[in-house]
Amino acid sequence: MGKKVVIIGCGGTGGPCAVMAKKLDPSMDITIIREEENFLTRCATPYISVGDTTVDQSVKDDSIFFASGIKLVQDRVTKINRNNKTVTTASGEVFPYDKLVFATGARAVAPPIPGVDLKGIFLLRTSRDSVNILDWINRRRVREATVVGAGAIGIEMAYLMATRGINITLVEMLDHVLPISLDQDMADPIEEYMKEKGIDLRVKEKLTRIEGNERVEGIQLSSGEKKEADIVILSAGVRTNIELAMEAGLEIGERNGVKVNRYLQTSDPDIYAAGDVIEYEHFITGRPSLGQVRPNAVIGGRIIAKNIVGYQVEFPPILNNFVTKFFEKSVASTGLTESAAKKEGLEVIATKNTSRSKHIMIEGWKPYTVKLVFDKNSKNIIGGQILSDSDCMVKQIDVITLAIRSRMTALDMTTIRNAGQPELSSEPSAEPITIASEEAFRQLYPIS
Repeated sequence: MGKKVVIIGCGGTGGPCAVMAKKLDPSMDITIIREEENFLTRCATPYISVGDTTVDQSVKDDSIFFASGIKLVQDRVTKINRNNKTVTTASGEVFPYDKLVFATGARAVAPPIPGVDLKGIFLLRTSRDSVNILDWINRRRVREATVVGAGAIGIEMAYLMATRGINITLVEMLDHVLPISLDQDMADPIEEYMKEKGIDLRVKEKLTRIEGNERVEGIQLSSGEKKEADIVILSAGVRTNIELAMEAGLEIGERNGVKVNRYLQTSDPDIYAAGDVIEYEHFITGRPSLGQVRPNAVIGGRIIAKNIVGYQVEFPPILNNFVTKFFEKSVASTGLTESAAKKEGLEVIATKNTSRSKHIMIEGWKPYTVKLVFDKNSKNIIGGQILSDSDCMVKQIDVITLAIRSRMTALDMTTIRNAGQPELSSEPSAEPITIASEEAFRQLYPIS
C-alpha cells in the first residue's frame, strides 16, 4: 500500500485532489472526511434555491470516489495530532496519515444586526441552504425579498427570484454592485438595467434591522426606511474555516487564511491546503490575498495531488477571474480594477471599447464592452472587465487572464489574433480587446 493521504473536506479542492492523486498513483490509500452532505458545485446553489435545478442534478456522484478505491467518511474532524500524524473525528474514529490536506473552505457569515435569528433569514452556501430557501419560498408564497450583498451570488439570487415574480430589494453597502470586481463606469450600465428589470437597488446603504414576530416581516435600512420582506438572503461575505488549522498550530496569515508556500504546503510540510481556506500571493500586487473562487480551489487541489505524488509544481499567484449573470447581462472581471490599482499606488491607463457579438450584417448581434487596465510603467496589462449581452463573449475574460499571466504589454495585446466567423464573433477589425489595446498603445508608446 502506498502513502496514506487524508483529505478534510470535499468541495472544490478536496474532490479534485483525491481523484487526481489516485490517477497519478493508484497505490495511494486516500480517505476523504467531509461534513458536507455531498460533493456540490457551489455555483449551483442559487439555481437550486429557485427550483431551476435539483440537488441530485447538481452534485457530483460519489461513485467517482468509490470506483477508484477512495474512502469517503461522513463525519467532522475534531482533532489533528501532528506528532502522531493522526486525525480524530467526532465519532471517535482515528485516521493515520502520511500527508494531510486541508480543504475546509469557508462559511457564509451573518451580520450582527437585530432580528437576524428570525425564521426566513437565510445564508447561502450549501445544498441544504438552497433546499431550505426553495421550501420557504414555496410554502410562504414569498412575494417580497431582500438580498443583502451585490456580489456574484447576491445578484444571481436577485435575478433568479425576480424571474419567479418576486419583488426584490438588493442592498449593497459599498458604492456600486460587484464592487470588488468592477469599476463604477462598468457597474453603472448594470445598475440601470437592474432598475429597468424592477429591482429596487440600494447602494451605499446597510441593513440595520430585521423586523418580525418569530419570522421575518420587514427590514430597516440605514436611511431609516422600512420595507416589507417575506425572506432575507444574506450574501455579504464569507469567513475562512481556519479553526481546526489554528488548533493544530498551523501558521495563519494576515488575511485570516492558512499560510502556504508555492507548493501549497502549510507551516507543516506534511500538511497541504488550498481553496477558500488559504491566503496566497496576488499576481499583480504580490501581497497576501483571498482567492475564494472555484477555479483557484480546483487547480489547487490538482497541484497538491501532484506534489504529494512527488512532483514539485508551483501554484501560480491568483487573479480571481470570474463571470456572473443578471437576466441577459453577462459580467466578467480579472486582475485589478482601475480603482483598486490606483489604491495600490500604481499609475494606470484604462481603455474601453464596445463591439458586437457577430458581424454587423448578421441579424441578432448583441453589444459587448471590454475595459482593460494597463500599468503605465511596465506597460503590462493588469486587469480586465467585460459587460456583454451575449453569453459567449463574456468568456473572453479568460483570454485577458492569460494575457496578464503572460505579462503581455499593450503592444503585445494589439497583436492578439482571435478566431473569427460571421455568426460567432465580431469582425476582426472590430475585436474589442485589440481595439482597446490599440488605444492604450497610442498613449503608452508615443512617437518621440
